[in-house]
Amino acid sequence: MGRNGQLITLENENFNAETFRLFLEKLLLMAEVGKKDNGRKKKILLVLDNAKYHHAKILQPWLKEVSNVLELFFLPPYSPDLNPIEMLWKKTRRNVTHNRFFPSLQALCYDLKLYWGQFATPNDELMKLSAFI
Repeated sequence: MGRNGQLITLENENFNAETFRLFLEKLLLMAEVGKKDNGRKKKILLVLDNAKYHHAKILQPWLKEVSNVLELFFLPPYSPDLNPIEMLWKKTRRNVTHNRFFPSLQALCYDLKLYWGQFATPNDELMKLSAFI
């Protein structure tokens, strides 16, 4: 979830260092990094929790290569209230999953993709959710 109000996602069945890197590569492709803004190069500061795959040793060489356009910021343990994405999770639960029965995992995924689709391009609503970062 970016400051411009754009949600960038990557659907995958597994969550590990490899799929995390795929997500980061997609993020770098979609974001306007490296371009100059008021004489300064744009850089992404990605706020993360402390999932093991975020810290994986196999990512370190690649992260060093892209350190001029991407910086990872790890929140203190057990502090979900500081993570901007938690605002979107709360909104998603309220609008999509709360008190709803889904006959299949596919039905749940469909509704989630449909809901998150509105945030695929920069928008004010999502920008307000992440305004404090």
